[in-house]
Amino acid sequence: MPGFCSNTDWQKAVDAVRNSRRIVVFSGAGISAESGIATFRDEGGFWQKFPPEDFANWQGIAQVALFQPRRLAEFLIAVLEPIASAVPNAAHQSVAALQQTHDVAVVTQNIDGLHQEAGSQTVRELHGSLLRVTTSGHPPQKESLTREQLAAIVRDMKNLTGDWLWTPQLLKIVHPLLHVGASGFRRPDVVLFGDALAEPDWSQAEQDVHDCDLLITVGTSGLVYPAALLPEMARERRVPIIGVDPLTPCGDIYLCGKAATVLSELVAASGQNVT
Repeated sequence: MPGFCSNTDWQKAVDAVRNSRRIVVFSGAGISAESGIATFRDEGGFWQKFPPEDFANWQGIAQVALFQPRRLAEFLIAVLEPIASAVPNAAHQSVAALQQTHDVAVVTQNIDGLHQEAGSQTVRELHGSLLRVTTSGHPPQKESLTREQLAAIVRDMKNLTGDWLWTPQLLKIVHPLLHVGASGFRRPDVVLFGDALAEPDWSQAEQDVHDCDLLITVGTSGLVYPAALLPEMARERRVPIIGVDPLTPCGDIYLCGKAATVLSELVAASGQNVT
């Protein structure tokens, strides 16, 4: 049992996992923090360095690109570099291990692809993925990006030189990720502020929560709507909610600690092998 969990809540959580058939794991930035990807809303988090009014919407990003290309490069490096080098941690692996005996749907607010890389089969990406781009067309086309491609973009941005060449050089470097031209547009397949949640993922996530008998929330602030409606939907159905967070009590059964430690021990205690 992790050191900061109460005996009562720990046993309730183990029993809840053992007795469930269909589990939804609802994850946020906290589950990937131990993979080196910074959280957004915590003290010292991402949005404090890059204000969301400038960097969390397409209009703001366009303005920064036009008038502050160096600043845009700083932002892109800060976003892309951790994801380019990230690997799944024990929390992602533990979630995937639950599939051995349970029907598990992962509903994530993250855009890093780590749940899939860890082996989870059913993943709803409410905010899209930085490992995909969407291109204009009817319907729009999706194209995959590799972590190696993201790493190459980061490397080339770090090597930018010559003040007057900054904008054309930057546009050339980010072309695989972000481009607007006469032939159409290409942009990351991510959801920013003001965008609707990704479909069909959002509708599938609602159905997953409607059908589940246990919800596990991991590393999510519960402040981002409409995604934060999902635990409320589970609560209305009287579905037990296990909350995993190192600082903020959450859920009906609260397990205090880092996601990698808590989930590894929880899955092991419920009889699964984490590989």
